[in-house]
Amino acid sequence: MVSPQEDRGYGTEGGVPADLAGLRYALFVALKTLHIVDGQSTGSSLRASGLAKSKDILRWMDALYSGPVPAGLSLKKLSEIRSRFWTNNKRSGDEFEKRNAQLLTYKEYDGVVLWFGPTLLCQLSLVQILTWFSRQRFRHPQLWLVTAYGGVLREPELREAHAARKPISAAQVRVATRFWNAFTSATPMALQRLLKSDLRALAEIRSTINELLQEYPSVQGGLSRLERKLLLEIDSIGASRAAFAVGSVNRREWILRHASSFCFRAESAAQPRRAV
Repeated sequence: MVSPQEDRGYGTEGGVPADLAGLRYALFVALKTLHIVDGQSTGSSLRASGLAKSKDILRWMDALYSGPVPAGLSLKKLSEIRSRFWTNNKRSGDEFEKRNAQLLTYKEYDGVVLWFGPTLLCQLSLVQILTWFSRQRFRHPQLWLVTAYGGVLREPELREAHAARKPISAAQVRVATRFWNAFTSATPMALQRLLKSDLRALAEIRSTINELLQEYPSVQGGLSRLERKLLLEIDSIGASRAAFAVGSVNRREWILRHASSFCFRAESAAQPRRAV
């Protein structure tokens, strides 16, 4: 494992004094940079803005809050499980294999920019990626974090967010690794214990843990908070209008990230899951 640099950026490049920020940015945009993003939307925005070419954009594309994420597996083994989950065992993990192969090209880059906002989907992807980097023996390029969600930003806003990126610190990597280990644990107790520790290095982690704990199945009925809310909404307006119930709940709670994987799964509640 590479030893992170304590008070500098996590990687081969150190910090630059604030009065040289303009020069730093000018030099940075000239470097060969890999951009890792949550999904298609941010990737398309980056490409359209001219900030990155398609070959330099890696779309992570995995909603880790849904489905199995067992502990102790390599990225390759975990990706195989994730692929089977998303495709109902119908095909191999071609998309995950391509993603992972592109991730390994980080050695060819001067820097890596991670575009992950405060949502549950983004935070889980971020900690998975940071944990993976922490386990690589190859000397890292500089890692940077953009906390804005690029998919909804116009070009000037996107460039502003990119200019405001921050170097990933060793403390952030440590918190990310602890969170990832707790998240992949067989029970939610590790997440509950983590709430008692100092998580300030990654500002969104505490709220992310709280949200995860709310979405574990209840011992009374086996449904999560969101699933119970959706079923009540569907019952109130009629099952034939379930899509309207999903939209209504999403608008009120700003949880669009759940729409593709949680919402209609709540209608059947067919899969046996662990209770807390």
